[in-house]
Amino acid sequence: MILSTETLSPADAMEFVGEEARRQGAERFDIVAGESESMGLELFEGKVKSTEISNSRGIGIRLFRGKRPGFSFTERMTREALRRTVADAWSHSALTDEVELDLPHPVPLSQVDLKLYDPSVEFVTLEDMKTFALELENIALHTDARIENVPYLGVSKGGGFSMIRNSNGVSYQSRHGSISAGLGAVAKDGSDGKDGENRKMGIYSRGGRTFDFNAEMMAKTAVERAVELLDGKPLASGAYPVVFSSRVSPQLFSMFSSPFFAEAVQKGQSRLQGKLGQAIAVPEFNLVSDPLIPGAPGSHLFDGEGVAARAIEVVRDGVLQTYLYNLESAKKEGVAPTGTGARGYSGKAGTGFSNYLIREGKQSLEDLLAAYPRCLYVVKLEGGSGCSSVSGEISIGAQGFLYENGQRVHAVDRITLSANFFDLLQRIRGLSNQYADSFSSVKVPDVLVENLHVSG
Repeated sequence: MILSTETLSPADAMEFVGEEARRQGAERFDIVAGESESMGLELFEGKVKSTEISNSRGIGIRLFRGKRPGFSFTERMTREALRRTVADAWSHSALTDEVELDLPHPVPLSQVDLKLYDPSVEFVTLEDMKTFALELENIALHTDARIENVPYLGVSKGGGFSMIRNSNGVSYQSRHGSISAGLGAVAKDGSDGKDGENRKMGIYSRGGRTFDFNAEMMAKTAVERAVELLDGKPLASGAYPVVFSSRVSPQLFSMFSSPFFAEAVQKGQSRLQGKLGQAIAVPEFNLVSDPLIPGAPGSHLFDGEGVAARAIEVVRDGVLQTYLYNLESAKKEGVAPTGTGARGYSGKAGTGFSNYLIREGKQSLEDLLAAYPRCLYVVKLEGGSGCSSVSGEISIGAQGFLYENGQRVHAVDRITLSANFFDLLQRIRGLSNQYADSFSSVKVPDVLVENLHVSG
């Protein structure tokens, strides 16, 4: 027998996989296909340190033998490989536990232009990236004499498409692309009494759908962030009001996104279990999952399971309105899925925020910093191994500035912040009216929290 080596297009591959699933006896199934490509480089001391060019594509199926799901995927698009993939999924379904879920039917998707793809990015070459990176490095090294080097410096772009089809007639697809650049500049002075040297790194990055970054602004911002932390000192241990900068608040709050997922609640892994309709935060706190923000990294018209995307108010005025549901967790509770199912071609379905937004407040950052006679302004968090999304415990290193009467006194480092996330939500005393300018699917303004424990 001669085996065909013809590679099918993703659309033809999905059609073939669907036919094979029905031939095996599967009446219900969904198929996810995707392709991604990326290109980037890193530089150090004017020379290219590494380059990367990659391309991947694949297709995965979830089929049902009765109520038992079977999963399999392949990165080969030949008929033989696809046929084997379906057979493997069918065999797998004989081993799994029964699962209750309803696959979605096709519905009209939002007409919002999400601006996820700009073809101009495709024409950006490695040479263009190198030229821009060298400009970043040159500006950083000549902005301040205390800049020792720029050890982190890179530019990359990526893009691709995703497709989903199911046995109910759902057939959606989307295309996306983006580009990013960033640098980390190290500043050095001789103020450290231990070894005669004190070093701090300042990092700044930008991303977007087009390659129109301002090299001077980026480099000088990284330099400023490095230099301003050079006189860092420990802080006496105690309870302090803390303002988390909008540069770090997304990092902190995103560590605790899973307690809002219905699957975590159903497994007893969320302290928000049984809290629907109850106040879990101060009235000023509003949390939204919004996939329909044009240009945002987490935007999409449909989720990973083919459910039409929509904005979800998770917490309104401090009151928990809903959990986030994928198909399986929604069926368990007899509710509609929230369009927040997450699934790629190589994995099982999970849940995820689609642009995690804490709504801005009405105060300026300056207002927050002057709200107490003395407060700590945190601009850098170090790691997250001491944080648990299940218990809510927070123990994390930080750097920032001590403020007195709204004025900066000195930089602070070598401190640890300790709290519980679910208590912290009740201690919020202010939210600023601005987000950081980062290209991120997590947007959180500056957050003022009362009585956070600080260890010096």
